[in-house]
Amino acid sequence: MTESSSGAQRAAGPTLLEHFLPEADIVANYQTVVMATPQATYAALKSVDFAQSRSIVLRALLALRIADVRRARRQLGLAPLPAPARVSLENVEDYGQIKLAEKEGSEIVVGAIARPMQTTSLFVQRTPAEFKAFDCPGYVKGAGSYVVTPHGERRTMLSYEVRIRATDTATRQQLFFWNILTAPLMTFAGNQMIRYVKRVAERQCAAYAHAHAHQQAT
Repeated sequence: MTESSSGAQRAAGPTLLEHFLPEADIVANYQTVVMATPQATYAALKSVDFAQSRSIVLRALLALRIADVRRARRQLGLAPLPAPARVSLENVEDYGQIKLAEKEGSEIVVGAIARPMQTTSLFVQRTPAEFKAFDCPGYVKGAGSYVVTPHGERRTMLSYEVRIRATDTATRQQLFFWNILTAPLMTFAGNQMIRYVKRVAERQCAAYAHAHAHQQAT
């Protein structure tokens, strides 16, 4: 994983992410090689529930996030999250995020806009075009891109890039301060998320291969 936090960076990255957030104050990259086909990896990526990860720390972080979102939804009079709550790419809207774009089988980009420390500010419905154009002072824009690419025979490179940008100088200073405090934990969480997808994809791919071999033998 690589991370940086100098102002207005322009990092090389996936086309879809570059379209929605070409410049960032903070950039974080995570990668892992998955011993499964790109198709199996992408299917796992889309369906996995991160709240079911083996990582106690990741589950604890997500539990805090779920509790925070529950409070925000209650304050806004929105329907409550189901119990138990899922955290997946299939229900990002439940958490105030926006599915910005998807290139089926290759890349998914998710974004969010909020005022610092105000979870309720996430829950403003915006289109992908509105996300791209948004530049009101006092906010932070974030986008994350999950990318699946072939990496040799029946292997896949799974990449996750996060870009965060503040919309004004004062908010940018807050962003850098919170990044100093939370960067190690967020780095750990990002790595655990893609490793969980890796485990699920490899397990599913192995189960399919075993079933296919058994069918051939009989």
